[in-house]
Amino acid sequence: MKKVSPNVDFYLMSEQINKYWKDIDAFKKSLENKDEQKRYVFIDGPPFVTGTPHYGTLLSSITKDIVTRYWSSKGYYVRRVWGWDCHGLPIEEKVSKKFGLKTKADIEKFGIGNYVKECRNHVNEVTSQWTWYIESIGRWVDMENAYYTMRPEFNESVIWVFKKIWEKGLIYKGKRVSLFSTDTSTPVSEFEVAESNNYKDVYDLSIFVSFCIEKNSQAEQLGIEEGTKIVAWTTTPWTIPSNFALAVNPEAVYSLLDYNGQKLIIAKGRISYTLNSQEYVKLRDFLGKDLVGLKYKQIYNFFQSNNTSDFKIYGYDGVTVEDGTGVLHIAPGFGAEDFELGKKYSLSDFQDIDDEGNMTVGPWKGIYLGDANKLIVEDLKEKGNLLRQEIYKHRVAFFRGEKPLIYKAQDAYYIDVGKIKERMLELNQKINWIPGHFKDGRFADVIKSAPDWCISRTRYWATIMPIWRSDDGEEIVVGSIEEMSKYNSDITQKNIDGKKVWFYKDEELLLHRDVCDKIVLTKNGKQFKRIPDVLDCWLDSGSVPIAEYHYPFENKDVFEKNFPADFISEYVGQIRAWFNVLLRVSVLVFDDIPFKNVIVTGNMAGTDGRKMSKSFGNYPDPEQTIKKYGGDALRIYFAGSPLLLGNDISFNEKDLKVQLQEVLLPLWNVHSFLTTYSEIHKWQPEEEIMQKFDLLIRTKSKDIYDALEPLNKWLISKFVKTAQKIRQNLENYNIPNSVKEYRDFVNEISKWYIRASREKFASDLNTSRQYLETLYYVLLQFVRVISPITPFIAESIYQNLFAESFNPNGSVHLDIYPDYSIVEVDEEILSEMEICREIVDLGNKIRGERNIKLKQPLYLLKINRSIPSWMIYILQKELNVKNVVDSCELIDMNIGLEVVKTNYRGLIISLDTRITDELYEEGKFREICRAIQAERKRGKKAYGEIVKVEIFINPKLQQTLKTFRDKIEKQTLVQITSVHEDPNLDFLSVKILNQV
Repeated sequence: MKKVSPNVDFYLMSEQINKYWKDIDAFKKSLENKDEQKRYVFIDGPPFVTGTPHYGTLLSSITKDIVTRYWSSKGYYVRRVWGWDCHGLPIEEKVSKKFGLKTKADIEKFGIGNYVKECRNHVNEVTSQWTWYIESIGRWVDMENAYYTMRPEFNESVIWVFKKIWEKGLIYKGKRVSLFSTDTSTPVSEFEVAESNNYKDVYDLSIFVSFCIEKNSQAEQLGIEEGTKIVAWTTTPWTIPSNFALAVNPEAVYSLLDYNGQKLIIAKGRISYTLNSQEYVKLRDFLGKDLVGLKYKQIYNFFQSNNTSDFKIYGYDGVTVEDGTGVLHIAPGFGAEDFELGKKYSLSDFQDIDDEGNMTVGPWKGIYLGDANKLIVEDLKEKGNLLRQEIYKHRVAFFRGEKPLIYKAQDAYYIDVGKIKERMLELNQKINWIPGHFKDGRFADVIKSAPDWCISRTRYWATIMPIWRSDDGEEIVVGSIEEMSKYNSDITQKNIDGKKVWFYKDEELLLHRDVCDKIVLTKNGKQFKRIPDVLDCWLDSGSVPIAEYHYPFENKDVFEKNFPADFISEYVGQIRAWFNVLLRVSVLVFDDIPFKNVIVTGNMAGTDGRKMSKSFGNYPDPEQTIKKYGGDALRIYFAGSPLLLGNDISFNEKDLKVQLQEVLLPLWNVHSFLTTYSEIHKWQPEEEIMQKFDLLIRTKSKDIYDALEPLNKWLISKFVKTAQKIRQNLENYNIPNSVKEYRDFVNEISKWYIRASREKFASDLNTSRQYLETLYYVLLQFVRVISPITPFIAESIYQNLFAESFNPNGSVHLDIYPDYSIVEVDEEILSEMEICREIVDLGNKIRGERNIKLKQPLYLLKINRSIPSWMIYILQKELNVKNVVDSCELIDMNIGLEVVKTNYRGLIISLDTRITDELYEEGKFREICRAIQAERKRGKKAYGEIVKVEIFINPKLQQTLKTFRDKIEKQTLVQITSVHEDPNLDFLSVKILNQV
């Protein structure tokens, strides 16, 4: 054990520790020395390959590492393999930008095969700084053997999942409404929007459109004259050419009005809003159900409809009279409600835009829908169908583009989620959610409200949809490459470097469009070509626990014995996204949960409370933060925050700095304190110390325990209780509570134990040995306990205290985690020490109120209860009093210079605040010692190093210095060479000359 300086650079420490871990191959050893039958299984969500590490991804990695380190240290085999999310629009965007491709037509002219190859090349070329970040925060994970969601072994498991669901009859082709991106001409899943949380407030043009009711017998019976119009409200003027019906609430009241000579029908409760508070005359009221069946004139006839169901008023309970006009404009080609009503009433569903959002009809053909809005409004005004217009503010979703997402009906393949919702809700009860309120709250709501899952995409860079179709409509669905090979003899398997690899002719068979679009399957003499769709990338994500093992084609036994996984963690946005699809796929394929425990972390905003953004400049650069404070500080900041209980915070560098000042530095200073006195006394630990204290703690060996002084009994008991609580909280995935216990104990040991026992450590070896041994044992065991939370400082202290002497090439992270779960704690000593500290707190309050420094000795402390004799010594030192008397009759009031304080538990003390000349001189002696020690610290003189000093002093202090000179030199480890009087000094100054 070597003496260490209290001055420490935690980032440099982490660099040194990382090098040591690599030198001894520590992570690999943590797997090699474990029984693979005793597994703890963890699902690691793959970040996107082109992404850059940010605080959110670092938070996720820190959470995962704390949990997996803990279970690994308990003796479990914990496989930790990194993954890369490779598919999807982000890569397509990069490639399109590189080659100047703006539309799907551009891509198809470029060549789909060429485009997919470029996407693959881009992923392979991407270099990332992830490794540095992951190592710098202390995460152990295998990045060299990472799984990639674009590799054939992963994709093969995904198409196997698809076929399993297909065989259960839960995939259908149909037309439904989902979010649609006109930027990318493809559907966007609810998961992608939830994950990006990219909603913006936008101002749109909203319009009040009047539809002319046709004259017929029903209208005549209601007294509705020819030319009467019913008014609907919409924020999407571009959908008016696709209007095919209107809806009213059957039970709501509607009014026929005379407004500036026009006859209008509006919901009674919406008249003032619709007419902008203008005057009108009400002619009569109807119930909505009276209006059902009325026909109205088509405003635009771009779509020739012979459908007799079109252009009628229908009843719908979902029509609200809380906003708009109380009349719903129905465009079945857009909007979920519209589409469902369209299906219910067999309405036409023509769409007036293409996949790029450009109008396909009228004088606006080729114009983007957002730009066409004003033109359509002007046209409606000319036609006499515009009542009025106004700007409307609302929140809309964006995704990887400048244009807002729209709702659009489209032909696609869907998974029938409705058929598994009840089972998902039932199985969700088996999952341990942290925090617990997400289980039956937000996650259950997500399951209940989920639409059917659109799993096909009209894109390029994704796992293929494994459906081949013949000209007469027959389909072949394959769930493996081997199955595919049964229908095409050009698909063969070759041995490449000891690994079996599938080929199509002379190229590796990759489950992407550049290869599979060329493959024709033959069955019974009939040819089948693959449909051009690809799978939603979220099916990749939902298949991660399966596909990372290439199940069921490899690792079948390992997977089946260890499914479902024990643990998963991501941020709250994944409740709607990844956690949701994982449970969906698991229920669809295995009728089981995919994971048993989940930690949901909150959102982290920038320093100003807004979303973290480089353009806002509202967060410090993560790389610089790590280099400034070290990975451990970031770990304990995140791990102890409300984030790990699902709550949101704003990043605060001051709070991060506090972790350094109040946890890591004090812990390191305890280490420095122990090694300093070890060197002073020439004391080195023996391995038997650990055995002795383990025996003491676990058996309460009377001979050993009774020989301990009370402060050491207290330290051991406090440590054991802390270790029990940290372990229990880690076991229950309550990381913030573990960190709280960690912080509290560091505070106890550094601010109480060290201070109260300093004189014992400074005494001769016979007196200090017990303190050295006790602190050595506790500190060594404590760093084992906290090693999953702050791995760098734990390793550094462990190496110095133990490994270098007793376990060369060892690591704290290869040791078995200390288990004190069945150890009885000495509650009596903990209770007594708590009373002692309360007395000290009361005494310090008296000193503070009377402005008496702690360096100034006082004569007498009285206490209203009996205390053990050992406590008197501590109270004398902590409160700097000469005498302590207990069991006194005290009342809660001051008597003369005896100041009384009481606390909520009825503890009363009195402190004699009179300062005699003798006490005054002793106080000055202490202040002189303090000034010398401060100068030693500024000069970075190590404790135990005797130095020569020259003293300049106010003449008033000359007598004090003369009286206590020998004591000052001994206590401060200095040799005073000369003393100079200086009346201009308020107190004294010290000049350090050199080492003796």
